[in-house]
Amino acid sequence: MKVCIIGAGDAGAIAALQIRRLNSEAQIDVFNKRTELGCNPCEIPLVLSGIVSKWEDLYRGYRITPFYEKRNITLHLNTEVTDILRDKKEIIANGEKCAYDKAILALGTTPIIPAFPGSDGKNEFALSTDIMDSRTFRDAIVKHSSAAIIGGGFIALEIADALKARGYGKLYLLVRRNIMRAHLDEEIAERLRQVLLESGIELIMPAKIERISSKNGKKYVILSDRELEIDFVFFGTGAEPNVKLAQKVGLEVGETGAIVVNPYLQTSDPDIYAIGDCMENWDMIISSKRRHQLATNAIRTGYIAGRNAILGNKISYGGTVMPFITKIFDYQVGAVGFTEKEARDKGIETISTTVNTPYLREPRGGKPAWYKLIAEPKTQTLVGAQLISQEIVSGTIDKLAVAVANKMPLIKLVQIDSCYSPHVQEDQIAVPIQRLIDELG
Repeated sequence: MKVCIIGAGDAGAIAALQIRRLNSEAQIDVFNKRTELGCNPCEIPLVLSGIVSKWEDLYRGYRITPFYEKRNITLHLNTEVTDILRDKKEIIANGEKCAYDKAILALGTTPIIPAFPGSDGKNEFALSTDIMDSRTFRDAIVKHSSAAIIGGGFIALEIADALKARGYGKLYLLVRRNIMRAHLDEEIAERLRQVLLESGIELIMPAKIERISSKNGKKYVILSDRELEIDFVFFGTGAEPNVKLAQKVGLEVGETGAIVVNPYLQTSDPDIYAIGDCMENWDMIISSKRRHQLATNAIRTGYIAGRNAILGNKISYGGTVMPFITKIFDYQVGAVGFTEKEARDKGIETISTTVNTPYLREPRGGKPAWYKLIAEPKTQTLVGAQLISQEIVSGTIDKLAVAVANKMPLIKLVQIDSCYSPHVQEDQIAVPIQRLIDELG
């Protein structure tokens, strides 16, 4: 068995690991056009903020070459795959041919950089999974003290947090419509907006950028009503799937702009799988197509495709309910399922409740929490939830993700046994669920 994996990020590495576990004799070649592996992308802000002093402190697991050497997996760094000869089952990498029985595309994404007039690439940054981009950006961060961040998604907010941790006094966040609108409705986003303002971020929303210019080593962002002078600009404006290779070799690309896969993660060529950020995902709520570009999805799909390539499609992928969590200025922000806006845009009738708990646990040192739960009245099931608190929220989001994925009726969800002790975090989700059941009548 010969397997070629194109991409050595989370998805590609996990796929390679599963193949080796299942077949000790398989020939596994992993191709990466970058010169080094680096660290997990989720951990990049730790170094940018200074919490972790150097990149090497993050290198471990499948982000180091001994991972591949120990398992007899051939890693080709600085090697770009430029073609796939599907009829001959060969890939072309740096002009050389490599045969395969199965191929796996783990191509990742590329940051989206808006084409603002005057933008010249000087002191303008974005983050990709390429560690070299992160190194360049960090070098700029330590030399400067002011910046404009364009974008309102979680990457933009995490960078704002990292720069404030570095002592940046002049920091602008330019948001076109709303903060984290892919994950939060306005009620919860408003609380996050307050957190940003309290942390010293100058939030400009809605931001209408007319042009960007460079002069005397400074950057200027010209808005419709003012001009910002800063040291550099960071673009946190999303990412698009890398699909050029797939398009070149005739694989189907879907309506979302990502590579179409079936439940076994096969592309339109059954001997080629696609995983992680480059594949077209679908939600488990109504099975609508979507992009879902998170490390957890890369790991899950890498696991499934790696095993299917060896076992012959034994595991199907059911999609995602989009569980998400991040940490912004000591607040954890989590979400799962649809926002209420997205649900209604998809034709789902909704009813929701928003609950805050500012005094519920303060006598025992607890922190306030803000919840929004969204249900479909017809099925009496949860279709989305949002949560922000200074306490840990991941357990609650995971619990709700199971409920959404299994279309659990709210009356069953509210009866799930939960552990409790006044010495540790208690489960507060019962109160919002009870309120939502009351709303449903």
